[in-house]
Amino acid sequence: MSEVISISKCEIELMPGTKPYLGTPIANRGSSANQMGELTTFRVTSSDELNMMVGFVSWKDSDPEVVPIDILSGLDKHNELMQRGRMSIGNSKDGNWLVTLSVLKYSAGKDRFTLHGGHLTEINEFLGQDFKALLLEVGAIRVGARREIDRETSKAANHLAAVIKPGDIRTLAVAYTVTRPLAVINDFGLDL
Repeated sequence: MSEVISISKCEIELMPGTKPYLGTPIANRGSSANQMGELTTFRVTSSDELNMMVGFVSWKDSDPEVVPIDILSGLDKHNELMQRGRMSIGNSKDGNWLVTLSVLKYSAGKDRFTLHGGHLTEINEFLGQDFKALLLEVGAIRVGARREIDRETSKAANHLAAVIKPGDIRTLAVAYTVTRPLAVINDFGLDL
């Protein structure tokens, strides 16, 4: 039995079970070397015709990630999700998963959606609710700048991120849906 989560204009349907997946991890971008992984899927649908399959991939030899699998239907702008919609997952200093919350934002100079550093005030605005509170409610352990939630000192210290329990696909699906599909659906960054 699948679980359905409603967020703003989207519904997320978490599919039970896993299946083998052959693909190229984001860490191997540019390489033609495929790896086998385990895929857990979820469907994102929206009130503006998006029907998209997304997967959490646990790779044998690379960090796990969330990848767009297929857009079954939608508007032209939804195709941006297939090109720039991956979400990488690292390890936090306390052994949990660390997910940087980059957001797809329209770039006028490039005439397309590109990934940008996330800011809670901007995300809250297009989401219509408190993103940090939402992530904590669905299962995130901590949400904030990496320096605050994971004692990061590199140039990524100010990037918005979430720390979640390993295997928490539900929270990953919510984070992904808000920062990728919902940002595109709401034309984030586009001056209308």
